[in-house]
Amino acid sequence: MSAGDREAASARIAERVEVVLARYAPGVLASYAPKGSEVDTTAIDGRARAAGWRVAYPRVGSERALAFHVARLDELVPAKLGLREPPAALPVVPIDAFVVPGLVFDRAGGRIGWGRAHYDATFAAMPDALRIGVAFEAQLVDRVAREAHDVALHVVVTERAVYEVS
Repeated sequence: MSAGDREAASARIAERVEVVLARYAPGVLASYAPKGSEVDTTAIDGRARAAGWRVAYPRVGSERALAFHVARLDELVPAKLGLREPPAALPVVPIDAFVVPGLVFDRAGGRIGWGRAHYDATFAAMPDALRIGVAFEAQLVDRVAREAHDVALHVVVTERAVYEVS
């Protein structure tokens, strides 16, 4: 996808995520700072805050599960693996809903990430939180192979559709 196509698709994804989140009472939404060609979550952050959600971002630490801290995008600092993270001094918060990236998704909630299983460990630690995958339609495949530790998403949102997982 061209940069312009990614920007337009990311805007449409943000609109769809806003509709999904509107079904829930605002709480703490875990998002991510995009890297490379991932869905840009800047508009998701803004729309969620406008709807009353507090937005948190992950830190990768020594544990497999991620730690989330409420922060603004402009507070994030460069970290390992090309990521941007909140400062460690901010308090860790529990999460009510996740917006997560990935490399490949399926319509049944399957997801392949960057291969370190951080999100799967985090989902297992917070099983009641809503799990929303955001992806470009081109990232969808018929079926993602799953391992025993993989935790399915509840919803996959693309620029074309919202795929609810039964």
